[in-house]
Amino acid sequence: MKCITLFMSFAVLWRSVFPDQCETPLGRNSQCVSIYNCPSLLTAFEQRPLPSHAISFLRQSQCGFEGYIPRVCCGPMPSPASGQQTTKRPPSAARPTEGEDPKYDEDSFPESRDKCGVETGADRIYGGQITELDEFPWMALLGYRPRNNGQLTYQCGGVLINHRYILSAAHCVVGEIEKAVGKLTSARLGEYDTQTDIDCEASECADPPQEISVHSAYPHPGFNDRNKNRKDDIAIIRLARRATYSSYVQPICLIDNRFRLSAGDDVFVAGWGKTLDGKSSPIKLKLNLPIFKKSECSTKYRTLGADLTDNQLCAGGVFAQDACRGDSGGPLMRKTPSGTWETVAVVSFGYGCGRDGWPGVYTSVANYMDWIQETIATSNV
Repeated sequence: MKCITLFMSFAVLWRSVFPDQCETPLGRNSQCVSIYNCPSLLTAFEQRPLPSHAISFLRQSQCGFEGYIPRVCCGPMPSPASGQQTTKRPPSAARPTEGEDPKYDEDSFPESRDKCGVETGADRIYGGQITELDEFPWMALLGYRPRNNGQLTYQCGGVLINHRYILSAAHCVVGEIEKAVGKLTSARLGEYDTQTDIDCEASECADPPQEISVHSAYPHPGFNDRNKNRKDDIAIIRLARRATYSSYVQPICLIDNRFRLSAGDDVFVAGWGKTLDGKSSPIKLKLNLPIFKKSECSTKYRTLGADLTDNQLCAGGVFAQDACRGDSGGPLMRKTPSGTWETVAVVSFGYGCGRDGWPGVYTSVANYMDWIQETIATSNV
């Protein structure tokens, strides 16, 4: 026993004196550190537009985690090869499909458990910040048209829950957003990189995104964006046409309303939201977060004049790790032991972005299952 204890003590001392050694994708010896302690890779991650070769290099540089913060094998970025350019998608490229599909009875319900929450990628390693091409294929971008009929912009997110319906936040469909941004007019599915028309990774290319007009939106009747606590911040969006399922467009399951998350449980957010310096990301990002203790979260937000309800939950609270405004309406997700993905909550609001000790606030999906099912059934006419 003494020998084992001595060995473990030596191992701890060794790691404290000699930090984790690694080899960069360029073959240089380096150290595995937090991405926020590696200026060269952090700067590369924040550049806009973000070239495809930079995405690939950043993914190859990941070497673990420091809590919930990804670590990278720190080193310089390679010089871009000639011809490695990102073709920027022109603003006019997004054109929603015209017309309206007839009613399908199966769209009156969330997708069945045997057909939702399944990703086509096999043996995927979940970690890091940059998603794979076909990761989280239920993610949706919501498009808004300004009152002056100007350029379509994307300000919120959501998730596809069957061929025709998207789950999002009420503040993404009604209230201040209508004045500040415009009217919700379309949803984009199957998106990965908003800079390019066709998204490719190595030799794999995704299908073109599906841009579908919004038929109608149904915010929860209890929502009022003048409430500081944003209670009942949840909405259902009906599409004019049915989404076509593919490797890059799939529905997510809704959480079983009997399941309850506990403080410390791992969950994920994903989207095209704000990064540390406040810039929106053109690449679909992901983030692993812990559920935050509700009583502590409520106490914190009460100091800001927001009394949280039993229908809200909190997650995050780790410096630089949070869902930000660009991810509003997007999902908080969990992966079940059987491998099925469920949406457990909707991104609602927070205090700043990624403030240490301040978790984000989310609308609990389990508490609204009856309303969700009733809204879908009564609107699918």
